Amino acid sequence: MPTTAGTLGGGTTTNPGTAGSCVIGTVGCTCASSALCALGLACKNAVCCDTTTGSCTASSTGTGTTKDPKPGNGTGTGTTTPVTVCTPGVTGPVITDCGYPYASNNPLTNVVFNESEVLRGIEPSGGSVATVRLFYNDEHALTMGVRSVVVKTAAGSTSTDFPVSQLPAVPSNVSYPATGTNSLFGDNSGLDQSMRPMWPVLYITDTTSDPESRVGDWQQGGKPFTPNAVFGTWKAAIRTVDKTVTPNLVTITPDADPAKNVWDLGPNADPVPTALVSNKNEGYGAEVKWDLALVPGHNYRVQVIVHDGDQNKVGGDTGEACVNFCTSNDTSTPPPPTTTPPPQCEGNIPCGPGWIDPLLCPSGTLCANGCCLSGEIG
Repeated sequence: MPTTAGTLGGGTTTNPGTAGSCVIGTVGCTCASSALCALGLACKNAVCCDTTTGSCTASSTGTGTTKDPKPGNGTGTGTTTPVTVCTPGVTGPVITDCGYPYASNNPLTNVVFNESEVLRGIEPSGGSVATVRLFYNDEHALTMGVRSVVVKTAAGSTSTDFPVSQLPAVPSNVSYPATGTNSLFGDNSGLDQSMRPMWPVLYITDTTSDPESRVGDWQQGGKPFTPNAVFGTWKAAIRTVDKTVTPNLVTITPDADPAKNVWDLGPNADPVPTALVSNKNEGYGAEVKWDLALVPGHNYRVQVIVHDGDQNKVGGDTGEACVNFCTSNDTSTPPPPTTTPPPQCEGNIPCGPGWIDPLLCPSGTLCANGCCLSGEIG
């Protein structure tokens, strides 16, 4: 694989490069254990490999463009996969590694996503109106958001509740789901300890003029978009802020899991891709769907982030995955239904595309989720 080196700004960056497009559990895709590789494959050096041929290399799918990140925060070297031509539409549940973590002057690029294997496939489609479908599977149900925040002080505890869509049956579905607190700062924040939204979110970058652009990624301060629909199973969580200790301690406690639904996503869900059904099923399946108004014939980088249902690791159990998508030239699709706008900065300075450069956020803050936010990454 070729190695690239370049000046990206001040500081030192170690960039591991990016993996090619692949379906989670197939040859060449990253894995945490052999249990997450398809039959006939084994997890070797964090990659699914063919036990017969020994091959650990994924075949090229020709569905996107994968290049080194362009964060503007350090000098680094890394490896890249060959660039492939982006053609309209993506067929099949294709996933591309997002290219993080790596060290830089921007601490968000070094945040580890330790549960990315729960994201089994992403299917974008459409033109002026595009739909992105995410398929999730794990040993715990998808976390829909924070339904209650408990603040502990020397005087006692107070709690504030927020609406999260109920799961009336297993499986079930909901349109325009309530995803708990979507505040981006303060005691009632809906973020985890690393400033990632606790509800399922999508970030998007128009890469038509610059295939290397990642300005819409969470790590670069992009704005999160809330889903239009969720199918299968899910649950909520409680956020506790303990102010009796210094620094204050934030913990996330998910609710108990519902009954298992496997890959039965219920009425009105899209068919689960066959390639995903044949891979290891861990008990809880979900489909998360976003409707987006995009420019026909443009290229986009889509990043999705979700939290699984146990949250027992430092900083939160979180998965991320990306796909490179070229919209079709179809302009005949009617406008999408009203989508939930991204969270507002509520007095904080907006940053990222269309606002100030993330590097210009005031001292003591960093650009996360489209706002200059204060806080430590933990």
